[in-house]
Amino acid sequence: MLRNLKRRTELMAAGCERGVKLAGLTLQRDSQQRVPVNLGVLKASAFTRAEGTGFKIAVQVGYTAAYALYVHESVGMVLKGLPRPGGKGFYWDPQGRAQAKFLEEPVRRMGPELRAIIQAAMRVK
Repeated sequence: MLRNLKRRTELMAAGCERGVKLAGLTLQRDSQQRVPVNLGVLKASAFTRAEGTGFKIAVQVGYTAAYALYVHESVGMVLKGLPRPGGKGFYWDPQGRAQAKFLEEPVRRMGPELRAIIQAAMRVK
């Protein structure tokens, strides 16, 4: 019985690790659909980094571009929707879905979905 319990615990820890990583990648994907794009540098700077293993895993999702914080916090988004010179689309929102808080908002909205991803990965059959 103890051997079986230990094995199930190991399987759950491995599932937790997979689930947390998958949840981080899911959050990154959703965030990248909302990030404002001009040349694509900010969008391309997205990362998901895992540290630790098993039940002690932590995942960090973010953007490495130097101006990422400024854009994320630009709630006013001055000129949003106005056409850019040279036919490059529109300021702040060339795809029609960009927003400020492009990482914070998905974290809040997707909380239940991210938890479900982790729980599903931890299920031992």
